[in-house]
Amino acid sequence: MKYLHKLSLILIAFTLIFSSCDTEESLNIVTPEAKFVLNTPGISNVFLNFSLPDNPAFTITWIDEVTGSSEYMVEMALEDTFASPVLLGTTDKNSFSMTVSEFNTVLSNANIKSFTETGVYIRLKAGSETSNTILLQVSKFAVKVPVITSPDNSFTKVLSDADPSLTALTINWDDPEAADNSSVKITYEVEMALGGTNFATVSNIGSTENKSFEISHEALNDAVIAAGGVANTAANFDFRIKAVAKTASGDLSRTSEMITISLTPYKGAVPDNLFMVGSHNGWNNADATQKFYNDGNGVFSRVQMFNANDEFKMLPTSGSWDGDWGEDPTNAGKIVQDGEQNIKVTDAGNYIVIIDFNTLSFKLSKIDNLYMVGAHNGWNNADATQQFNTSGNGVFTRIQTFSAGDEFKMLPTSGSWDGDWGENKNSSGKIIQDDEQNIKVADAGTYMVTVDFNDLSYSLVTVPAALHLVGSINGWDNTTAAPFTKVSEGVFEINQVLTATDEFKFLPMQGSWNNDWGESSKYPGMIVRDGESNVKSPGNGTYKITVDFNKGTVTVE
Repeated sequence: MKYLHKLSLILIAFTLIFSSCDTEESLNIVTPEAKFVLNTPGISNVFLNFSLPDNPAFTITWIDEVTGSSEYMVEMALEDTFASPVLLGTTDKNSFSMTVSEFNTVLSNANIKSFTETGVYIRLKAGSETSNTILLQVSKFAVKVPVITSPDNSFTKVLSDADPSLTALTINWDDPEAADNSSVKITYEVEMALGGTNFATVSNIGSTENKSFEISHEALNDAVIAAGGVANTAANFDFRIKAVAKTASGDLSRTSEMITISLTPYKGAVPDNLFMVGSHNGWNNADATQKFYNDGNGVFSRVQMFNANDEFKMLPTSGSWDGDWGEDPTNAGKIVQDGEQNIKVTDAGNYIVIIDFNTLSFKLSKIDNLYMVGAHNGWNNADATQQFNTSGNGVFTRIQTFSAGDEFKMLPTSGSWDGDWGENKNSSGKIIQDDEQNIKVADAGTYMVTVDFNDLSYSLVTVPAALHLVGSINGWDNTTAAPFTKVSEGVFEINQVLTATDEFKFLPMQGSWNNDWGESSKYPGMIVRDGESNVKSPGNGTYKITVDFNKGTVTVE
């Protein structure tokens, strides 16, 4: 049995050996076909972000087992037939990248619209061999600027108030980047500036999502005046279109070339009166105490104390909201009647508010303090001893000794020239902040200098060396006017018995009515030499009467 078992094992072994030989003789080994394949990228949707121009827009890789080439040409086309291929670049590697900026430029040159998905086909060429094609869906950003098509630089217009609602100007333009199916909202802003200023001060006169803009005679006239135009005088104005695309990466702006046209504005209506209304007076539109000073030339001024974050606007008629004026929301510092917003005050303080209808503008200047600087103190703008006195009513006074020919101006902040005030070149006795000139003193002497921001005026009046009291107390006899005691430079005192009905004023020289002083009719408690009123007794008794030319005040106590 053992013998038979061994014999069986030997026979099985021989069978396996012969079977193996038969299988090995019938096996065919196949070699894989060589490939020249452009790999499909993991991300086929490409959004070109203008805020990251140096980032890679895409990276492609490939396998080349066919050409053995040392240079590959990367081509792009807008159709899979590659009828009009565009060369993206060449490389000797098996990968290729382009930055966002580079790829966007190629797409712009191919006149592809922005902010919409466009199919872009990419392939490789190496010698006579061409790879497979891959497809990317690309959204590019805008680069080319809008182009104004009308009007041209020959356009002129004389604006008219005969029918101010009629269209005065229509501007049309093309945008080579805008697609009808754009995924991004594009707004076109129409900008204007005084001709030849290189848009140093820009006025935004409107916006639209269309490629055309119309503006009426009235609206354009306001814009021209606000931009520096002069009524009834032709002048050049520059216009341009700014396209603003609202993207997830922020606003992308493109600005057209400008056109220059000639416009002649008319003189707009100036209200007879103007009143302030705002949070400082509980928005009471019938508060007649809020009246502005009208200089008769289209400029209104008013001194007002504000709290931080107060807001206000202006009314032509007390008690009515009709025709109210506020800030132009698209042009800071300018005023409009339609679509206006409240004027906002950031910091608490006393302000001079100036409304100028000649330029349709407003200005707020803080006047908590005022300092004099000039030849008399070597133009030292940090000399705090030169501070004016004020009670907060917008009137500032101080006495100063000048030499003949001295000049000076005023500063709201000691140590700073910012916001300095001087004389208005076009109006003697008036003050202004912009394009001002120094105030000149003709004759040597000691003067009471008064600056009144309520009507934007200043005055220099000689301070008397002596002072006398005249009135009902002595039968208005100027020859018996009682002398004051001079207690310091510019300060005079006298004790006097008064009745409740007494009235009086002050004389520099006994026996003469020349240059007499009295109480201001506008500002109770303040003294003036011209247009003065009599000072009235507060009651029966003995009173100390003090006249202080430093402060410009009279007190009876």
